[in-house]
Amino acid sequence: MHDPVTSFVVAVFSMPGAALLMAGALLVFAVGLIFQSGHFEYAPLMDDLRRRADLLDDLRGDRQKAFAEAFEAVDKRLSGVAHPVLELGWAHYRSQLTPTEDGRLAASIHASDAFDLADTPARTLEWWANIMVAIGLVITFMGIVAALTEATSAMSGGAAAMQGALINLLTIAATKFWTSIAGVLASIILRLAARRRRQAIEMQEAHFFALLDACVRFAPPEKVMLEQLAVLGRIEAALAGRTARVGVA
Repeated sequence: MHDPVTSFVVAVFSMPGAALLMAGALLVFAVGLIFQSGHFEYAPLMDDLRRRADLLDDLRGDRQKAFAEAFEAVDKRLSGVAHPVLELGWAHYRSQLTPTEDGRLAASIHASDAFDLADTPARTLEWWANIMVAIGLVITFMGIVAALTEATSAMSGGAAAMQGALINLLTIAATKFWTSIAGVLASIILRLAARRRRQAIEMQEAHFFALLDACVRFAPPEKVMLEQLAVLGRIEAALAGRTARVGVA
């Protein structure tokens, strides 16, 4: 007499084609995850990145001047509800912007330094890829437990019964490994989809960052310091020249 859990496992895996059905279910579930993530995570993120890039691409003429003049409207659009990485990234980048004397905006960092990689859709699929392998292994081990339980019960008979039980054990165990194979295949499919989506996100983000950097003047602290030193040098030279003229007079 088996405990209820073991009896349930044996009953499930004793059904013909149970392991193959579970293996197919794993693959179907993986494909469903790709479509679900694409609809609710990947597509909205890519649309948001394209809208932001199009907003900057619509600036004509002197892009830096146009960006500074339309900054209030641009800031309102870019600060809207979006992917958390894009919202936080823009808030960080905006805090680095300073007006210049010629009516433009200067930034002390590149856009890529302010924004993190918005790869949530890819990371979601990668997380599920690991889970698929684990699920496949768990189902396989459950099937082996069921096969061993059945074989143990059948071996209480004679030699013929023992031989039949052993053959049945090997047959059932071999079938149950299909779930592990399906788990690995599902993991590969999910990781391939994740890699492709991460590459697409990186390309779209790079395009947006390039447009954003083109709209401002890059002024890192080192460059500002060198410019200030150059100005101080000119001031010192002018003062020295004036002092010399006063001395001659």
